[in-house]
Amino acid sequence: MIYILTLSLLLNAVLLILFVHGRMSYHLIMTKNLKKEDLKDELVDKVSFDTLPPTDEPDQTVLNNLQAALETDMVYLDPDLNMQKLAKIVGTNKVTLSHVINDSLQQNFATLLNKYRIREAIRLLSDPKLRNHKIEAIGEMCGYSNRQVFHAAFKKEMGITPTHFRNISKKNISA
Repeated sequence: MIYILTLSLLLNAVLLILFVHGRMSYHLIMTKNLKKEDLKDELVDKVSFDTLPPTDEPDQTVLNNLQAALETDMVYLDPDLNMQKLAKIVGTNKVTLSHVINDSLQQNFATLLNKYRIREAIRLLSDPKLRNHKIEAIGEMCGYSNRQVFHAAFKKEMGITPTHFRNISKKNISA
C-alpha cells in the first residue's frame, strides 16, 4: 500500500514538473514571438494599400475613397458596417467596391475589415490607460458586436487570444 502511494506521489510530481515545464516553454516561445520591436508596425504593414494598383481611373478613385474611409474616418469601428454601407460611404456600389477590394487589395471585405479591427485591438490592448477595460469592451470598441467573434478573429490573425496578448504586452511595457 505504501509503495502504491509513493509511486502515485512520484508520478504526480513528474507530471506536475512536465506540466510546469511545458507552460514555461510555451510562455517563452510566445514572449519571443511577440517581443519583436516592430510588432505594431508589422501589423500595420499587413493592412496596406501598396498592393496592385487599379488599371482604370474610376477604380483608383474608389480605392482612394476606401483608404480615406478606413484610415481617416475609421469606419471599420462601426459594428453594423457591411458592404452596402461601406459602398455608400465610398461613393460607389457593392459590385464595384467588392471588385476593387478583391482585385486591388487581394482580399475580401471580411478579411479587410477584420485586419483593421485587429490592428485597432492591438493598439488598444497595448495601451496602459486601458488596462482595466474588459476584453469584451475592447472588442466592442473595435467594432465587434460579440466576444466570441472578436476572440476568434484575433486568434486567427495573431495566433493567440486577446487576453494572452494583453498579458504579454503588460509584461513588455513593465520591463
